[in-house]
Amino acid sequence: MLYLKLLRFWDSATPSKNIPMKKSKYQFYEDLGDDRFLHYSASSNSFIIMQKQQHDIFETAAENLPSELLDKCKKAQFLIDNDYDETNQIIKRRKEWMDSPEMYQIMVNPTLDCNLNCWYCYENRIKDSKISDDIIKGIKRNIELHYSKHTFTCLKLSFFGGEPFLCFEAIKEILDFAKEFCASKEIELIADFTTNATLIDDDIVKYLSQYRCHFQITLDGNEEQHNKIKSCKEKPFNSYRKVLEVLKLINDNIENRWLAVRVNFDNRTLATFENILKDISFLDRRFTYVIIKKVWQLKTELVDKEALLNAIQLTFDYKFTPDYYIMPKGCLCFAERRHQALVNYDGGVFKCSTLNSFDKDNSLGTFNPETGEITWDGAKTAEWYADMQPDYCKECKWFPACMGICNRQLIAHNGERICTFDAMNLSPKEYLMYLFKCQLLQRSIQWNE
Repeated sequence: MLYLKLLRFWDSATPSKNIPMKKSKYQFYEDLGDDRFLHYSASSNSFIIMQKQQHDIFETAAENLPSELLDKCKKAQFLIDNDYDETNQIIKRRKEWMDSPEMYQIMVNPTLDCNLNCWYCYENRIKDSKISDDIIKGIKRNIELHYSKHTFTCLKLSFFGGEPFLCFEAIKEILDFAKEFCASKEIELIADFTTNATLIDDDIVKYLSQYRCHFQITLDGNEEQHNKIKSCKEKPFNSYRKVLEVLKLINDNIENRWLAVRVNFDNRTLATFENILKDISFLDRRFTYVIIKKVWQLKTELVDKEALLNAIQLTFDYKFTPDYYIMPKGCLCFAERRHQALVNYDGGVFKCSTLNSFDKDNSLGTFNPETGEITWDGAKTAEWYADMQPDYCKECKWFPACMGICNRQLIAHNGERICTFDAMNLSPKEYLMYLFKCQLLQRSIQWNE
């Protein structure tokens, strides 16, 4: 028997002694063959491998399990108190995450311009767009204003775009202010960047080394494939080699970091996936993971599944944690959190970053740079914070790990049934084994620290 747990259990679900138990509807299993069964609790993100005899007892009369295994099944929420309403507890936790004031996140689009021309990009590029000094000052005032109303303990500044490092001086000015402000209030500060990395140099990395930094940086295939996708007509250069250079700079010089190497794949990219892993093998696995994400133009049914499975396995083989719709999510989509805002370079106010147009139709409020105040349009934002999760999500065995669908997607699909698993190209057993391997790898990385 093998027992693994990586996330803490919910205190409210701790089983009581001598109270009748029932099986959680959010636990299930897959037959591994050779008389072994992999059981999973989505509520606690825990796995137990049972031999056939143990499995049969659990399925028919779990209370007759050996005491050690029975205790583990209770603790990991495979078994719960008869009167415990687990669905309501998940909805409660979801709302707590939504309303929590502990972290304030401001996303900033310093520009919607970009120095590259990726064919799959969904955003409308606005040439020469640039955040003004007035908007920068307004963002600083907004941080102070929000803290005066909601005493947050963590400030996360996320820079998006466009390519944010086209406006590094604006990033620097905001971070300089935030560093001083957070130090004076004993607030944790996180600097977060979604970037193609081609404009980052030694001086920028040296500056960022004083911060806790999160990066999401893309490599779109091997050197040849990547350079075809990430090209610059005005000033051609080897963008692949530049990204590798920057990854090494970050790895070697920014101690407090998380680094996500994102591969936006089509079938051609999957074919060269191992080249990417070889070229980034110098990265520290403790602070690095690899996001594997399909480009939206490629229909799910046209994905080369064999190549996809091979890419995921190769990522494991190279000891990188692969993020392919990884669960449990551990949080809500940032745009569903009340204490989050996206400020565009022109002062437009939004919540979601996955918009193809940051215009008045998509705007959710107004921003006053003079005071820093954001006035949200209640009629537009009401649905963002409602419990819109459909019944099929709440009853799904994955619900505690998946946490359902973000409200923006539900609004956009207007009642149409949608599900994260529909885009995966993995069977339930394949996905469960993927999660199990992720836990084994993460535990191995922790043990080797």
